[in-house]
Amino acid sequence: MKKVLAFLTLFIFSCQPVPKNVPIEKYRNQFIKGVVDVSAELKSKIPNGDHFLIISVRDLENPMPVAVLRVKNPKFPYNFKITGKNKIDNSRIMEGDVILTARVSRSPMAEAQKGDLLGSLQTKVGTQNNNILINAEVK
Repeated sequence: MKKVLAFLTLFIFSCQPVPKNVPIEKYRNQFIKGVVDVSAELKSKIPNGDHFLIISVRDLENPMPVAVLRVKNPKFPYNFKITGKNKIDNSRIMEGDVILTARVSRSPMAEAQKGDLLGSLQTKVGTQNNNILINAEVK
């Protein structure tokens, strides 16, 4: 009985409400798939020990991320999929043109720090073959 109750509680709270003024198609297409890799010049600068790959999705007008994916100790190239489950604020919708930023850091925090490795790409929500090359270092 406890397992059934726990499942029902989890099921109810994990469902994302769909606002009445938003077509369901926009929710179905809230994903971005692709691969993150690190340039040959920067592979040696990937931190030893624990490190994080942080992929953020921002729309072109708002600097605050719509969604963020954090991965501890990833292997490169890393295949990713960002969906509505990765959204920071459920009232915002991932749609249209966005900027994907991939960062390798010792810290899981949002702020870029000296020594972090960066790459970015402009793409559209609902696309699959996105390739982000991490090719810059934060000075």
